[in-house]
Amino acid sequence: MLSSRLSALRKNRNLTQADQAKVLGIARTTYAMYEQGNREPDYDTLKKLADFFDVDTDYLLGRTDKPRSEVSIAYDGGYIDVEDDEEAEYLLQQQAEYRRLKERFMKEKRKDQGE
Repeated sequence: MLSSRLSALRKNRNLTQADQAKVLGIARTTYAMYEQGNREPDYDTLKKLADFFDVDTDYLLGRTDKPRSEVSIAYDGGYIDVEDDEEAEYLLQQQAEYRRLKERFMKEKRKDQGE
């Protein structure tokens, strides 16, 4: 699975094996072996490949057919799946603001109750 996905991703970017190997800082023959299924990349190289192609490592390894998984964030006692980091950042900022307002409200409430 890894070999065919690497080949397809590389070809979609119109890169040669030599181009891809150069990006990774490895020999072309080493990269060619990844695509032939004769060798597997180490952990760091796998991460570089995922980052370069903007896909998840699980996609490269054939554990999912989705190139990018949704981001799940904890939000108000549950989890929300979001499409991208920008949306996740926005929701996290909103959650932080909500918590600040809630804390301020609770302090005022305790103050009013004489605590």
